[in-house]
Amino acid sequence: MRHSCLLRIVFWSVAVVFIFSSLATADAKDNLTYQGNKARITVGTIKAKADECSSDMAAGIGEMLSTALAQSDKFIVLAGQEDVAELAEEIELGQSGYVEEGRGPDEGLMEGADILVTGAVTSFEPEAGGGGGGLGGLKKKAFGKVGLETKTAELGLDLKLIDIRTRRIIKATSIEAKSTSWGTDVAGGGWGEEIAMAGEMGVYSNEQMEKAVRALLVKTVKAIEKEVPAEYYRYQGKGQYTQEYGAAGKTAAGSGGAKGEEGISGGGAGTSGGPVKAESMALYTKYDFIPGDKTIFYDDLSGEEVGEFPSRWRLVDGVFEIAKKGDLTLVLCSDEGKLRPKMTPGLPDRYTVEWEVYNNGNDLKPHWYFIRFLDANEQEIGEFALTDGHWTKITILDKDKAEKELSSKLGRGIHTMRIMATKTTMKCYVDNERVANIPDIEYFEPASFEIRCDPWDEKGNPMLFGKFRVAEGGKTMRQQLDETGKIITHGILFDSGSDVIKGESYKTLTEIGQLLTDDPNLRLSIQGHTDSDGDEASNQDLSQRRAASVKAYLAGNHQIDAARLEVVGFGETKPIDVNTSPEGKANNRRVELVKL
Repeated sequence: MRHSCLLRIVFWSVAVVFIFSSLATADAKDNLTYQGNKARITVGTIKAKADECSSDMAAGIGEMLSTALAQSDKFIVLAGQEDVAELAEEIELGQSGYVEEGRGPDEGLMEGADILVTGAVTSFEPEAGGGGGGLGGLKKKAFGKVGLETKTAELGLDLKLIDIRTRRIIKATSIEAKSTSWGTDVAGGGWGEEIAMAGEMGVYSNEQMEKAVRALLVKTVKAIEKEVPAEYYRYQGKGQYTQEYGAAGKTAAGSGGAKGEEGISGGGAGTSGGPVKAESMALYTKYDFIPGDKTIFYDDLSGEEVGEFPSRWRLVDGVFEIAKKGDLTLVLCSDEGKLRPKMTPGLPDRYTVEWEVYNNGNDLKPHWYFIRFLDANEQEIGEFALTDGHWTKITILDKDKAEKELSSKLGRGIHTMRIMATKTTMKCYVDNERVANIPDIEYFEPASFEIRCDPWDEKGNPMLFGKFRVAEGGKTMRQQLDETGKIITHGILFDSGSDVIKGESYKTLTEIGQLLTDDPNLRLSIQGHTDSDGDEASNQDLSQRRAASVKAYLAGNHQIDAARLEVVGFGETKPIDVNTSPEGKANNRRVELVKL
């Protein structure tokens, strides 16, 4: 009897080893076979909607899913919001001056995901039932803990794949996994067996639920690999992409187009304009804000001394002073109060307002920021409010016109409140998100502005704000081109000293690209201009590189033949305003597109 039992154990051991070796070989073959492009993906919140599953357990499953996706050759997995918040702190420390120069992380280097994975645990049964039988004694990594009695665990997950740019749901599906003493309902083990049980899920280590979780991970990764559309598999590595985000079918590598350095590719034959230097504009495709062309008031706080009152503002009440945060020069508000810009009263028929505010992170209470509209008698007649880091409200003539909660709470760092208005209409934005679109405004005649700051009294949570700009909205690009033969734009934005185009430039560049697409005979000279700050030779070089960046973007993203575009940098040599005031300097920093 003992010999018979021993023979059976040996037989089953050999069989199991053979089966798992075959499956592992198959997994390895699949991994070696895939050499294609990858998709950028991040795992968001996994909610708990099953009685025996806590929110911490669901979060643990989410962490394990992120790890499992990272082990797939088809994805580049980006950190979630909580991890990004910690990374942002490290970046701020690296920029603070306390870290050895060249050894700290730099701003602007974080990659963005195209797809967000979210879901909910809908079924969670650690002990669903059982009978008898088992092998015992095999290594956990190969077979898991197996007892002599039959135990069953079941797990269900509702899964959503969301396009981060459009917020559209790409796919919604349900996944179920089951584990018994004899195995799981998924073929193979492979990488799924190597992932540690995260968070509170650790209480199910060496239990049937552990195997059910691992089976669920395998099934979920396979489902995601299958359901992600082909156009999202666009990343080739080393900063190279096959196509612009969301632009299915517009491949760039096949016809000699230049591939971008920052995730934007070249176009078809004859379009190459060189490497594209631009931030990802994935989040700006529905962003229609265009800054005004002529600056009326501008304060970037340059030349201000720490501890002093900001010189370009009038104090109404409160306590304000200049402060430093890393390399940033900001205004600190330590007691609730109001400021008014020193600008000539009166606004044009079209105008824009931009105000940079600072948020200290999700662990601290967000301060309350207000842009107020004043009439000719300096009486308040309207207000754009940003409160609690995610609520906005626009009030005009004592009536609430729009109220919206942001799609996500503001993270740590600089954020921008924006207004684009005419005599009868108004659009308001926070960063790239439009929060109000108000038509048919009557009897509303603002002449100037006031900012109000209402800080939380919380240690380590200073209320800070930065640049403020008011500008006159100009004629359309088509009108400028027809009337003067050139377009002057301040809507193509760069950081100081940089030739990398900022994401907020999307709308302006799209309009220029559309002009060139609609008129195949149109040829333009792209001309870069700077103010007079800095060395003249450096300014000329910077303006040349910025113009080249615009050319490369239009060629790469709008398939404009580079032969239709010329590039020249004039630096500070052709000002259109004085270089003795912040407003004049802001007007001189521009891109012109001159008809050839």
